[in-house]
Amino acid sequence: MRRFLLTIFWISAIGNVFQLLIMVTAAWFILSGSYAFLDLTLEVFVTQVAPWLSWVKTFIVSLFGELGNFILSIPIFVLSPLKFIAGLLIGWWAYSTAKKMPIEAAYA
Repeated sequence: MRRFLLTIFWISAIGNVFQLLIMVTAAWFILSGSYAFLDLTLEVFVTQVAPWLSWVKTFIVSLFGELGNFILSIPIFVLSPLKFIAGLLIGWWAYSTAKKMPIEAAYA
């Protein structure tokens, strides 16, 4: 169970690094004047700024339907910090829980 929790911790930590890069990129586009705050939605980001992430749009719409279209219309600087904070909380919980567990023997 400890390994599983540490795996969750590392996945959330790596995911937060990518999320931070997305926020920095979005901030750069907003501060440079390429996009306004409300114009840089998740849909615009995954189709125009990072087209290699266009599969995210397809996944969200196919999974959530009309709610997915609503999610895609939210500005990226509203969604990204929420995802970043959620990843921090999940990773912190997994690490603190794993830290309290005894270490398994390498050879049993």
